[in-house]
Amino acid sequence: MKAPLRLMPPWSKEQLAHIREIQRDFHVRAFGEELARVNLDMTIEERHRYLDWMRELARQNGVPRERGAFDLEKHLREDKPRVK
Repeated sequence: MKAPLRLMPPWSKEQLAHIREIQRDFHVRAFGEELARVNLDMTIEERHRYLDWMRELARQNGVPRERGAFDLEKHLREDKPRVK
């Protein structure tokens, strides 16, 4: 006997709309309205152009490039002495 291709029946349009609404709400809470729009409403090419524009704007305004996203914890630890 051959296994079924899908374990669940296909979702209805209403179910898909509800899932998209949940996804959008999550993105807005996690990243804000602007990045939710970027993540969900733009094509991949539009996203790349937007991110390039954002990086260029940051460079023009003197945002330091050398600090990575995960270096913030290290900088916070260096600034504050630990109290025991």
